[in-house]
Amino acid sequence: MDISPIIIWFVVGLVLILMEFIIPGLVIVFFGLGAWIAAIFVSIFPEMAFWVQMMIFTVFSVGTLVLLRRTLKKRFFSNQEGAESEGLDDYIGQTAVVEKAIKNGEGKILFKGVSWSAYADEDISEGAKVTIIDKDSIKLKIKPMK
Repeated sequence: MDISPIIIWFVVGLVLILMEFIIPGLVIVFFGLGAWIAAIFVSIFPEMAFWVQMMIFTVFSVGTLVLLRRTLKKRFFSNQEGAESEGLDDYIGQTAVVEKAIKNGEGKILFKGVSWSAYADEDISEGAKVTIIDKDSIKLKIKPMK
């Protein structure tokens, strides 16, 4: 039983678009759209060679990524993720909520709609409001709010 390339491209596109919800960043979704565009081309030209399908997938994925990502990110995520040029001042003193309890100094917080790895000098329970006191690369140092 042969599986149609149309179905394969559609499923690949669906998986990539769903992965965007797991790994946010507004990148993977464009590859999912590229796969769906490849599926459309294969449905129009069923005898298309695989290398041509891959070329269509690559060109449309990278093209939409380059042309649309910045605009869509500003429009839909500017309040959540902020500008790409965020400085330390955009974090320090801000309030967040503990998403995964801070135990043995490590856990996760929810800040501006994004889950961050966090660390603290003391254990903090899930759901507690915290203040960000430092940023170390991709980890935020927090303290409980008084």
